[in-house]
Amino acid sequence: MDAKDKLAICKLVAHAILVDGQLTDAEHDLLDRLMERYGLDDAQRAEVRDRNITEDPLAMVKEVSESGHEDLLQELAAAVCVDEEISGREKNLLRGVARTLGLDEEEADAAFIVLTKV
Repeated sequence: MDAKDKLAICKLVAHAILVDGQLTDAEHDLLDRLMERYGLDDAQRAEVRDRNITEDPLAMVKEVSESGHEDLLQELAAAVCVDEEISGREKNLLRGVARTLGLDEEEADAAFIVLTKV
């Protein structure tokens, strides 16, 4: 996975943790750990943190190469579960991302049930 994928995944995770209108300490910590693990520099971290919730996350999904799809799904699932509840908006985001990646609804639901252990 290249640096462009890592940045896009972090942006999508930031979007996912903001989509329900709440930002918990656990979500903030998860994002910080992800950016650290992916080796984002200060400018990239600022870019991730400056997410605009009105931006189209499905357009961002298209920026992630095929080699980053599995990581994207796993990181999004972790992000929406970190606060121990999944809102309707978060579910819709997960399903939209899965559809954008070419998964049908059953495949998407199955993938996220496994990943989120819901």
